[in-house]
Amino acid sequence: MRPVLFLTLLLSSACAAGGALAQQGSNWIDPPAKSGAAPAGGERAKPAAKSAPRFEVEPEARTRSRRAAAPSPAPARRDMHRQDRTRAAEMRRARRAAIHERAREERYGHTARIHRPTPLPPPPPAASLARAEPDPRFSDWAVAARRLSLGYLDSVSAPNGVMLSAAPRFYGSTVRFHGRVMTTNALLAEKQRFAQRWPERRYEPHGEPRIACDGASATCLVRIVHDFTAASPARGARSQGVAELTLTVSFAGGAPVIVSEASRVLSRAGA
Repeated sequence: MRPVLFLTLLLSSACAAGGALAQQGSNWIDPPAKSGAAPAGGERAKPAAKSAPRFEVEPEARTRSRRAAAPSPAPARRDMHRQDRTRAAEMRRARRAAIHERAREERYGHTARIHRPTPLPPPPPAASLARAEPDPRFSDWAVAARRLSLGYLDSVSAPNGVMLSAAPRFYGSTVRFHGRVMTTNALLAEKQRFAQRWPERRYEPHGEPRIACDGASATCLVRIVHDFTAASPARGARSQGVAELTLTVSFAGGAPVIVSEASRVLSRAGA
């Protein structure tokens, strides 16, 4: 009995040793037991464990893709602002264009009013043409007014007695003397005071007098620019310069007479 038991143990040991050697010499690994025990090759089972994170990352990737696919609100707001600015710019341009158009129409209307042709007046009748022609009396009046004015200016340079005695023949019954209306006697008194103040006088005309006649009033306006010198040895005074004498000569009574007299100093010697 013992020899048989020993032989059985020996065979069992040999079989176990042969199976172990067969597994070590081969690349084949026995499948794990159905009981759920850990497989013998633990290191080779690690790749299967790495598949778990892949299922956790997939939702995040899908969320990221959905975010990328969904329109961002910031560009939409920028587009809205850009559209608002564009509409505002178009409205401003439209307002400016309307203002320019109104201004252009106003300028055009103003120019049209300015350049509107004025209708020509009807031709004047023959009587008006006759009145527009120079009065044939003007030439005679101008000659007489010139002679009278130069004669008066020459009389002012004469001695006191000669000047005062000749004065009445130059003036009418009333005279406007430097803005004041006075009689001939009042004017002669004014001339006498002037002669006593300046006993030495010399008046010389500059060129020809300027004369303009008016037919309605029958007068001629005479302007004479002249040099003047007035002295008073008793007072030791002297006045010298250039003046303008303005006389109105009337022909209403037929003979020419001075009805208005005024003068002004244009410059003084040494001034």
